[in-house]
Amino acid sequence: MSQPVRTFSPGLLVGLLLRPIPLPALRTVARPVLDGLARDLGPRLGDRLSGLSGRLAIVPAGHPVAVALDIDDGALALDLIPSDNREAMGAVAAVRAPLETLTAMLDTEGMDGDASFFARALTIEGDTSLVMALRYALEDTGAGLDDVARAVPWPVGPALPRLLRVGQRVHAAASRDLATVQDALLAPLRTELARQEGRLSRMEAQMQRTQRRRAS
Repeated sequence: MSQPVRTFSPGLLVGLLLRPIPLPALRTVARPVLDGLARDLGPRLGDRLSGLSGRLAIVPAGHPVAVALDIDDGALALDLIPSDNREAMGAVAAVRAPLETLTAMLDTEGMDGDASFFARALTIEGDTSLVMALRYALEDTGAGLDDVARAVPWPVGPALPRLLRVGQRVHAAASRDLATVQDALLAPLRTELARQEGRLSRMEAQMQRTQRRRAS
């Protein structure tokens, strides 16, 4: 399946900033949140995921790390892993999307998963049945942004929903500015491509006229 297009966005810039940070350091920072989510969500999802096993990777586009959800007959564990490719991650399935899409989907007021998929903002690789089973289990239990907020230490955790919504507004404004910059940077290239295409079209037309004259 084709990969999501990596547009010049604040979420992609965050991924670039994270690349120099060693994975063990990122794991140390994220460990309390990941363990808290596993403790909270594990019992709620256990019955719904019973009989299912495998690693699902949530991969923000352009980021050096992914979130691994290890499911073992309903038991749930979370970790950070390198995001090179699905085989290297040891994942039977992977969900890839821009960071802003993934964060919006945490919010009940955010982007709908089906809409994101069909808009090609989100792609699924591998065992789609495991991905959909987890998605429906999360929806049935009402899991989302509030669960993440509870897992994040004070004082950030309680303020996380408001911070995310403010961040979405800032992201929208920054995305518009970055799109303007991107258009300005690409404008000369588009002009040159258009010029070359026009030149090729004229050459093809000339060749066709020459061939018709020789055939007559």
